[in-house]
Amino acid sequence: MRRTTSVTAAGAALAVLLLAGCSGDEPHTPASAGQRATAEPSAPGGPSGPAAPPASSPPVDHEADVAALEGVTLTGNPGTMPFFNAEPRLTLTGEVARVADVGTGEVVEPGDALAVHVASFNPQTETIEASSYEQGPELLVAEPGGLPEPLLEAMVGTPVGSRVLFGAPVDGLTTIYSFEILASAPVFAQAEGTAVTPPAGLPVVTFAGDGTPTLTPAEGEPPGDLVVQPLITGTGDPVTAESWLVVNYSTWLWDGTEVVSAWNDGPSTVMRLADAITGWQEGLAGQPIGSRVLLVVPPRKAFGAEPTERVPANSTVVVVVDILAGM
Repeated sequence: MRRTTSVTAAGAALAVLLLAGCSGDEPHTPASAGQRATAEPSAPGGPSGPAAPPASSPPVDHEADVAALEGVTLTGNPGTMPFFNAEPRLTLTGEVARVADVGTGEVVEPGDALAVHVASFNPQTETIEASSYEQGPELLVAEPGGLPEPLLEAMVGTPVGSRVLFGAPVDGLTTIYSFEILASAPVFAQAEGTAVTPPAGLPVVTFAGDGTPTLTPAEGEPPGDLVVQPLITGTGDPVTAESWLVVNYSTWLWDGTEVVSAWNDGPSTVMRLADAITGWQEGLAGQPIGSRVLLVVPPRKAFGAEPTERVPANSTVVVVVDILAGM
């Protein structure tokens, strides 16, 4: 599902990297529900594995790539922008990763949400092209399809505090990435906590065994104000305005027409709340991690007078969200 709306320069650079390593449909994003969105750092859109190289690409020499990345080192204190030490003529033929520095925190488990700092380095120009160290960490999910396979293998089983190097040919040029793992957290399979009975008059959402929702629309005209109705109250930390979240969600028009659903749809949907529509921002802030929340979002807090591919102008939308993890 993952799927994020990061706006940092590092995020844009990482999006190129992940798209180069993944294939399939692009993800849905709550910031622009109703249309397919551009894939972002932690939101590649399909199965893991590198895309087939162009016919003119040289064959992949994995042993040479491993040896080349072994020659790249990082210096600098944890939590600060690293200094890359690499041969200016370093060239990689495929994706490769290794742990550069081992941390002392909890070990990353498969499927964990990870807060990371990322920096990308161009060895040809000896410059750092993008970094999250000034804007703030990114959120990734350690799962197949969420990260290129070599990077995933390097991160899982590695302690928090570690720095991981990943190298790949991007648009014909070798780029080296550093990922500093700042924190990890488990990701719920679906919302967990105390069930809440919603009041009458709202759309009714029912759930299959895997948590997939179905909506029965409410009768009458939609409310003029934002409705925030918890369906399950989780037990985790409250979401903040600056939180990164891992979510499942579905969106419908007021009449019950499905707009988009990211439920159990490939890799995890990762988003920064501050980049979502106003209804998401106001409705999810303060909700505990693990919650399931029903939102009825009026047009002025959704997409307004501008139609999207799937949402007509001045539409009220109904959203159900499982908050699976957050940092």
